[in-house]
Amino acid sequence: MRQGKGVRYRKSVMSALFRLDADRPAEPLQIGSCQIYVGTCSWADPNFVKEGDFYPKGVRSDPAGRLRYYSTVFPTVEVDATFHALQPPDRAEKWVDWTPDGFIFTVKAFALFTWHETDPRRLPPELLALLPEGLRTAATADADALPEEALHAVWDSFAAFTGRFARAGRLGHVLFQFPKGRGYTPELFRHLDRWEPYLRQWPVAIEVRHREWLEGRARDELMAYLRTHGYAYVIPDMIQRAYLPPPDVEITAPWTVVRFHGRNPAMLERRAPTNRVYDYSYREEELRPWAATVREVSGQVQRAFLLFNNHYRGQSARNARQFAAMLE
Repeated sequence: MRQGKGVRYRKSVMSALFRLDADRPAEPLQIGSCQIYVGTCSWADPNFVKEGDFYPKGVRSDPAGRLRYYSTVFPTVEVDATFHALQPPDRAEKWVDWTPDGFIFTVKAFALFTWHETDPRRLPPELLALLPEGLRTAATADADALPEEALHAVWDSFAAFTGRFARAGRLGHVLFQFPKGRGYTPELFRHLDRWEPYLRQWPVAIEVRHREWLEGRARDELMAYLRTHGYAYVIPDMIQRAYLPPPDVEITAPWTVVRFHGRNPAMLERRAPTNRVYDYSYREEELRPWAATVREVSGQVQRAFLLFNNHYRGQSARNARQFAAMLE
């Protein structure tokens, strides 16, 4: 396909943004006493790698080279692969080894921990063997379908992986993102209480995606619960339609998280592919107000994680670097 001026311009902008010293690790920004970590949600999404114009050609097919290069541009990344499948602990060790001291990983909780379904056939063989025979070949299952022994084993597996980051001093937080469209229910608090023996091991961030949680008594209950337990409320930026929550700022821990999902209307479509949902590039006028908000919030927290989830075609990396420049 013939490349027009717009494509060449986008590539030249990318080159300007990411022409950095490949031997020098990225560092968090400092605003007062607050460390600001700007990064992306995932660094190895196939579309991000192939079409994002982020990685130099020499490292695109090299897992270690990709992560090393990423760590020269951003000081943090969100591990999203853990939502879809449990990861072996030695993989976390590799990622720690491939990145410089001070590089921070945030980890998205496994789907079964946040009321989502998963494909049980993707469980490690030793965990799959704990399921009833009929469930082993099912296309999807939720946590309620698993025997208690199996569910605890799944949590143990996730904790073993995440623990490698924590022991290395490289864990930012564990993100628990609950389903879109799931409004207020006190069951959330009972659920988190049930698994508190695991949650107490990590800094925990909670993301709810229905505006009911930000209204009246529900808001008061949620924020009080998060503050009591020291969990961070995840501040979302997304399209403001239907049930999706507003980008209200609430500080419930000594650190905070803002996740930039993009503002594509496809987010409200049922079963829309992620490449459509997260196909969005923030304009400068959409990011400028957030820069002012971060400066204001920096006086209330020790750390702020600003993570861009609009990964399609590398837009997350472009917007993250653009946003970091606004804060410098």
